[in-house]
Amino acid sequence: MKNLKTIRIVIGMVHRLCPSFLPILISQKLILTAIPYVNLVFSSRIIDDMLAHKSYEEIFPNVLWLLSLNCALNIIGWGLDKLSNIRRYVLADRVQKMISEKGLTLDYELLEKKETLEHIEKAREGMMSSGDIGHFCAGLANVIGYLVNVVYSTVLFAPIFVSTSTTGNTILHNIGSSLWSGSVILIVLILQVIVWIWAGKKASMLQKESFELNVEGNRRFGYFCSYMDAYDKGKDLRMSQLGKVIVNSFSESCDGVTKNFETNWKKTEKYAMLNHVCSGLFALTAYAYTGIKAVLGLVSVGNVTRYVGSFTMFSKALGNIVQTYTFVCIQAQYLSYFMDFMNIENQKYEGTLPIEKRDDNEYELEFRDVSFSYPNSEAPVIDHLSLKLKIGGKMAVVGPNGAGKTTFIKLLCRLYDPTEGQILLNGIDIRYYDYEEYIQLFSVVFQDFKLFSFSIAENVAVSKSYEEERVVSCLEKAGFLERLSSLEKGIETQLYQLEEDGVEISGGEAQKIAIARALYKDAPLVILDEPTSALDPISEYEIYKSFNELVEEKTAIYISHRMSSCRFCKQILVFDHGQIVQQGSHETLVEEGGLYREMWNSQAKYYQ
Repeated sequence: MKNLKTIRIVIGMVHRLCPSFLPILISQKLILTAIPYVNLVFSSRIIDDMLAHKSYEEIFPNVLWLLSLNCALNIIGWGLDKLSNIRRYVLADRVQKMISEKGLTLDYELLEKKETLEHIEKAREGMMSSGDIGHFCAGLANVIGYLVNVVYSTVLFAPIFVSTSTTGNTILHNIGSSLWSGSVILIVLILQVIVWIWAGKKASMLQKESFELNVEGNRRFGYFCSYMDAYDKGKDLRMSQLGKVIVNSFSESCDGVTKNFETNWKKTEKYAMLNHVCSGLFALTAYAYTGIKAVLGLVSVGNVTRYVGSFTMFSKALGNIVQTYTFVCIQAQYLSYFMDFMNIENQKYEGTLPIEKRDDNEYELEFRDVSFSYPNSEAPVIDHLSLKLKIGGKMAVVGPNGAGKTTFIKLLCRLYDPTEGQILLNGIDIRYYDYEEYIQLFSVVFQDFKLFSFSIAENVAVSKSYEEERVVSCLEKAGFLERLSSLEKGIETQLYQLEEDGVEISGGEAQKIAIARALYKDAPLVILDEPTSALDPISEYEIYKSFNELVEEKTAIYISHRMSSCRFCKQILVFDHGQIVQQGSHETLVEEGGLYREMWNSQAKYYQ
């Protein structure tokens, strides 16, 4: 029942994405199915006419019909095949777009879970292997074609079972001319279908089991394979000699997948062999029956060709129906993984309240007894944190690695919701606000920021359309102008080598472009989460100094385990083990002692 439901859903989806695909496929199958029967009918007539010594004028019309219909049907079938191939690519692209869009709209918290990653992998594996929607639709069209094939062949061989009057008086003549003589073929056919269905179910179970076993292996295989030609990781691979380790892990994953495939293939081949034996038995019975009829003179020589051919195609079509339906059911199981992924619902509460538009940017954010633990972990990363933050101030968040600084920002940006407590904006829980409006309050540069293989301008504006002067201004403020002036295409320069004329940039240059992106957004609250880690301490100090002037009246939160940002902030939060252990100005905290003074004294020589 689940397979049938999946089939209905997929057919509906295919109709929405590419309405003409299925009708073209089915039309093509019906056209191609008709060709062998045209050949059988007219060939048998031509043979009988020739044996009856009919004139050329009487034989030629059948020859002309045979050639004309073959030519016309093949041309039409060829045209429909080309059309269906084009639409198959269109359909595949639109399905991959659906998967990508679904991934982009999932809650960040969901996307980090292993269960979600496995859903995505199963969806992609199902779509890229035998579960591809194009192949699935072709399978459905084939089933329809085979059903029509059965009808065609039945119409052609049905006359052989009709009782025929004969002048012979032998028992063999009486049996051959009897209507009941065909019951042997019917019995063999029923037995054959039963075996096919049983073997098909067994093969289906084996393939599903193999697919499940290989999902993890394929994911590991793809992961290690991606490192083989990853030029941006090439330095580490060569200098640390990790290449051998990755190749060995790659081989282990490959060997595991191959072993599972070979085991499954050996088992399924047994059922395939059984199917071939049954088909051979049916063919032998049908040929013997037709041969006896011919020897007894109950059918003409031309009709022997017709009946033998139609029996063969009937058996083949019937077997193909069972096998293709089994294949479609297997694909439906694979596609059900795709449907399961597409049906994943976001768990984050979707608020609807609009954000109050304030010219004075007077917003207040509050953490009220907030605690947070990552999925599948009980240890709190943020532990009963309470804090008020007014828009317009400058704040530094410092602390050792793993203290909870970045998690604090993720909660503030609502990439996660607190495990306990509330985060409020102007006294209202941020969950109740429209999320798209809420995140417009923030310009963030994370420590693991990403630039993409677009132009520099598109990376800054995060859009295909942009204001050129504003882009250049933001790049200049971020300290990228000198490098920009050396590029022939300026802000139109493509980053990285996905494009033929793409350029490579250093880590520090990438960070400057990321900072320019934050400036371009012009949000009231700017967050820099260790974005200058690739710069030396003195350059970092200069960036913070100039950036502090750039953000003007905006709120700025600087997160770092280095201390250069602290001199520009009236308020400094010192995080340790998910809690604020110290809070105050630079002078106050240095005088107070504790963790902050230890960190400052260990780095102060870089800022003298």
